[in-house]
Amino acid sequence: MTRYDTQRGAALLITLVLVALISLLAFGVSQAMRMQQQLATNEAASQIAFQAAEAAQRSAENSINNTSELALFCSEDAARYSITTMAELEQDTHWKSLETLGTEADFSLYDSDTFIPTPRYLIGCIAPELIDNYVKADPAVKGQSEEKLEQRYFFRIFSIGYGPGGRAIQRLEARYVY
Repeated sequence: MTRYDTQRGAALLITLVLVALISLLAFGVSQAMRMQQQLATNEAASQIAFQAAEAAQRSAENSINNTSELALFCSEDAARYSITTMAELEQDTHWKSLETLGTEADFSLYDSDTFIPTPRYLIGCIAPELIDNYVKADPAVKGQSEEKLEQRYFFRIFSIGYGPGGRAIQRLEARYVY
C-alpha cells in the first residue's frame, strides 16, 4: 500500500471544511452589510422628515411675520394653550390633530404627494400669564413723556414632517415671542 492510498479522503474533507467556513464568513458579511444599508436608509428618511418639519416651522413663522395684526392670532377665537409640562403636551387635542387639521407647509421634495406627505403646522397663542417669570412692564418714561411698551405675543408652533413613503415621522415644537 502506498502513502496516497491512505490519504484519499483527507484532502476532500479539508476542502469541504474550508468551503463551509468561507461560506459562513461571506454570509455574515452580507448580513452586516444589509444591516448597515438599512440603518443608512432609516437615517436618510429621518433627516428628510426633520427637514420637512423644519420647513413647516419656517412656514408658520412666515405666516406670523406676514400678518399685519398679531392680535389676530391671540384673539378670543384663537386657541390658547395652557400647557406647561410634557404630560399635558401629550393630552393636547390640537397636538393630536396636527396630522389632519394642521396647515400644509410649502415644501415640495418630490413631485408626487403620494410618495411623501406634505408637512403641516399648527400655531397656538400662549396667554402671557402662563409664561414663567413674565411680568408686564410698566410704561417707560423717556424724557418728559411716558412711552407705552408694545404688547408681547407668545406663540407655540407644532409641526410634523414625513420621510419618503411616510415611514419616518418627525414632530417639532417651537416657541416664539413677538
